[in-house]
Amino acid sequence: MQKVKRIILFGGTLALFDFVVGASKKNFEVIIFTNDFRLNLPINELGTLKNNLETKGFDYIKTDNLSKEKISKYIDKYTIGLSITTIWIFKEDIIKLFDGKLYNYHGARLPEERGGGTYTWKILSRSRMGGLTIHQVLPSIDTGDIVFAHEFIFPNECRIPIDYMKHVESEEREFLLHFLNMLEQGQELKLIPQQEDHASYWPILNTTMNGSVDWDWNVDEIEIFINAFDDPYKGAFTFYENRKIHLKKCFKNDQAETFHPFQAGIIFRIHNETLYIAAVGGCIAVKDVFDEKGNRINNQIRIGYRLHTPYSHLESAKKDKARYGSRGLQSSKRAIRRE
Repeated sequence: MQKVKRIILFGGTLALFDFVVGASKKNFEVIIFTNDFRLNLPINELGTLKNNLETKGFDYIKTDNLSKEKISKYIDKYTIGLSITTIWIFKEDIIKLFDGKLYNYHGARLPEERGGGTYTWKILSRSRMGGLTIHQVLPSIDTGDIVFAHEFIFPNECRIPIDYMKHVESEEREFLLHFLNMLEQGQELKLIPQQEDHASYWPILNTTMNGSVDWDWNVDEIEIFINAFDDPYKGAFTFYENRKIHLKKCFKNDQAETFHPFQAGIIFRIHNETLYIAAVGGCIAVKDVFDEKGNRINNQIRIGYRLHTPYSHLESAKKDKARYGSRGLQSSKRAIRRE
């Protein structure tokens, strides 16, 4: 492998911005391909990716569609490509431009955690094992040979997705800095094939599509499910009368009475704006209830009413598949493959 002088980055998150800052300090030439969707997402206390890049004086190329023509002029034998949370699926003609030196940063273990929705699936499966991976890009998703990986255990304090994300940030910075050091030193990137007999794939999720609470589940299953769609997401949803609401900050109450399944979903106590909801095997305490516009509406909820989720929503949550394109969530008719 030739010593790297130029890095072409694709995507856009805090991880990408930190990588750009680190690469510039090491005097790599950095070319950034991103789009409006990524540019306008907040990444830290300074605001959006766009604000961060422009404040530091980093140029970027904004495009909704990647093509061989847009990229080829930046590639020579001293160039690698690195995708960091991109919204693009790389076509074979673009992959071939890099001659095996196009890589993807995957914020999870491979091949055990291919796909998306990593932290929600992790909470649902009660897994504490974390990992970060950089692998070669192939036309199929998350399948290329691994060139650098790191595994760790999430602490017990991590309950909802934002907890996992914040913990990963510190692991991520050190991981990507280590990879930059490898490039700076001209270290050979050894290719390690993924073990297909260990592979698992989990699809991307969207809370408003997939986050419906089934009150027929037991208390532990409901608590975990609501936690899995908590911050930074909109919150798992159900219905209060005919009004769609979102639930956050959910805890199982171990001291609660035992309830019959017919009581499940009934709000039997409200104390300090915390809702206590009957469930099979115990009680769910919910501290935050929001409407569809994101307004907290705990004071509008009345005792004795039942939370319910129509079967049509429960069925759709399992049937419908979230798909994302360059402008975010796509409708099913205009969906593009992003898994």
